[in-house]
Amino acid sequence: GFAFNTRRAPFDDIRVRKALTLLINRPLMIEKLAYNEYVMNNSYSPASVYENPSNPKNLYDPQTALNLLAEAGWKERDSRGRLVKAGQPLTIELMYPVQTFQPYLTLYQEDLRKVGITLNLRFVNPETAFKLEHAERQYQMAYTGWGGLLFPNPETTFHSSLADKKSNNNITGFKNARVDELCKQYDVSFDPQERIRIVREIDGIVANEYHYALLWTGPFTRVLYWNKFGTPQGYWSRTGDYYGAGNGPGLIQMWWADSAKAAELDAARRDPSKKMDVGQVEDRYWLDFDAKQRSEKPAEGGK
Repeated sequence: GFAFNTRRAPFDDIRVRKALTLLINRPLMIEKLAYNEYVMNNSYSPASVYENPSNPKNLYDPQTALNLLAEAGWKERDSRGRLVKAGQPLTIELMYPVQTFQPYLTLYQEDLRKVGITLNLRFVNPETAFKLEHAERQYQMAYTGWGGLLFPNPETTFHSSLADKKSNNNITGFKNARVDELCKQYDVSFDPQERIRIVREIDGIVANEYHYALLWTGPFTRVLYWNKFGTPQGYWSRTGDYYGAGNGPGLIQMWWADSAKAAELDAARRDPSKKMDVGQVEDRYWLDFDAKQRSEKPAEGGK
């Protein structure tokens, strides 16, 4: 999503942060630019038991956004139709390190222009983005993302003790006494259901503070491979990624060469008239596994 640097105006005002979130036309972006491959994300632990179902959904709503901006003092317009406060137009810089994401940002830029906000797009390489976000905190908005943890670790991103320090994951300057208290409880809780309840509550608090404008998530992992391997059910472990470099084994550790399939593949590559079974296009083994587990052990909690 888009991280807001709340240490700097105008993002020290939650009304501005929420307004900029409501001005992202996520449904249109997903439909027209992502071919409906993604689903809108409203959580910091999406598609998991840690997601708080009561989080705000933040549908595209320009009128509510304008009302919020007016409450924050951005209600006058200059001769060019731009929103101004104390004579200054509302101008924002959004930093991004992924050039292929530019069509999405251009659409957002145009939607902001229509309501009187100037969005300047700043493309930087990943090294510069990391330096400005983490080491120097020199940005207004930044396109970024998190992932790779087996279990949530909210303290490293949302604890108040990190907000005014540099070189850590609390890049937005998030501070909340209740979240600090919950992080302490989480670290000493050995009950999995209690840990789920704690993270759900944290998820709800953070979502309602609007330190990020959450975008979407892909409920899948794409894999393309020659049909010469044997694979386990689900293709890799429940918690691992395809590299096997994260929290569990991946393709390298769990797949094996099938000599019969390899011979069939070699023959098909030499003779284009031979056809091979392409196998499953979609595999939902772990989705079904999780659904079954949730139905057997529902987790309550979260507000």
